[in-house]
Amino acid sequence: MKKLLLALLAVFAGTLLHAQSSAQCTRALDEAEQAFEQGRLLYILDRSANRRFYECLDNGGFSKEEEIRAKKLLVKAYLFSDNEAEAENSLIELLTADKEHQLTPEDPAELYFLYSKFKTEPVIRLAARLGGNKTFINQLQEFNTFQTGEKRYNERGRNTGLGLDIWGEVLAERHLGYGVEAAGGIQLRFASYEIEGDIIDQELSYTARNRSTALRLPILFRYNLWYNALNADGGRKKFIPYVYVGGSFDYIVDARYLDTSRTGGTAFTIADGEPNSSLTEFNQVSRQNASLFAGIGFKLRIGRAKVNFFNFDIRYDNSLFNYINPDNRWDNQDVKFSIGHVEDDLTINTVSISAGYIHSFYIPRKRKQYR
Repeated sequence: MKKLLLALLAVFAGTLLHAQSSAQCTRALDEAEQAFEQGRLLYILDRSANRRFYECLDNGGFSKEEEIRAKKLLVKAYLFSDNEAEAENSLIELLTADKEHQLTPEDPAELYFLYSKFKTEPVIRLAARLGGNKTFINQLQEFNTFQTGEKRYNERGRNTGLGLDIWGEVLAERHLGYGVEAAGGIQLRFASYEIEGDIIDQELSYTARNRSTALRLPILFRYNLWYNALNADGGRKKFIPYVYVGGSFDYIVDARYLDTSRTGGTAFTIADGEPNSSLTEFNQVSRQNASLFAGIGFKLRIGRAKVNFFNFDIRYDNSLFNYINPDNRWDNQDVKFSIGHVEDDLTINTVSISAGYIHSFYIPRKRKQYR
């Protein structure tokens, strides 16, 4: 019990000391700002005379908001003391603490001019997204073994419980100006479709489910509405809708049959993992392809600094070339004879949704023309 009381007393004492220290730092900042209004610039820049102010700044005694105010105060003090070199160094410290610091109408013209000499936009942004996609087949030409019925694509929608496959990507993004961004990266996408076919109407039928794993290299251009727009309080808008278009080089890492079986007569099944389940093993798919895509979505600024984003979007991918290798479509004997199926010429198109996180990276530095 005594140890518990001592621990509680120590916590209380520490909290009290921290509160006293915070109050002293707030008072030191208020005094420094008042000195600036009075034109006492030497007092602000004198570490000995303004000791408490610098102790709070060096040792983390200020709150985040107070730290930004203090660093901005030093920029202005050096500016009006005709010490541009130190003003620039202090501005870099300010932009390091507040990545996209916004000037206000009350700020002096000299600060606006100095600010314009520096790059304040992100050097690069990294985006990571995860989503689900629904596959739609565009049948280019139908091929059959001895089938008299018709083929039906994706009637059951058994990809997953929601009829979706998954995909994920990592992109590097860069703002080009006027709300336009360019991005490129790498994506891993699973896409599956199901075919039901009749060999003899209502007597002999089969189900073949095809799943591909594609490594994709997308490049896109995005237009952001309100990219640099400000709210009434001078802060950047949190909600940013966008549209984008792009293209992708696609490489099929793997393609195989899942849950493939024939019913009626003598039943036959090809299980996933068996050698005869692989389309890539028999070179029956075109390993290289390309796609065009377009989408819409929105970003939401998050975090205290509001420089990183949560995003959500919807996109449509349209494959440009035949998914099937026509020269080898007949080469898997078990699929051709025992199941009774042969792949049509087709393209794989998807509608997808995704959510992700975008992180901004900054290196405050002077623009080239001012170096």
